[in-house]
Amino acid sequence: MSVRDKLSLDEFATAPRRQRPVTDLSPVRAESDHPADEDAALQGTVEKDQGRSESTSEASKALRRMKRARMKGASHFVNVNLDRDTKRRLKLASFNLDTSMQAIMAKAIRQYLDTNGY
Repeated sequence: MSVRDKLSLDEFATAPRRQRPVTDLSPVRAESDHPADEDAALQGTVEKDQGRSESTSEASKALRRMKRARMKGASHFVNVNLDRDTKRRLKLASFNLDTSMQAIMAKAIRQYLDTNGY
């Protein structure tokens, strides 16, 4: 495109602007301003909002139950402070047994709890 060739806005396809509904910003209106149809519409809106809040609370309860069910099978971590020699022995055992240190620790804890009746 050379310097002489210029594009005009008419050459571009544009979508028309969306019309937004105009709302009344005055917070207080007299009772005579509300016709009967408008009162019925407001009543329907209130009922819809109540139904929506009930369904929202049911959805949140269902989500909470789902999270609890998922956490039942989740693993939980425990930090153990080991001295250098014990850590070295654990690392050597995991290498010789071709298993992880975590698996050895979990088995040792289970064995301890079973032996002591917990």
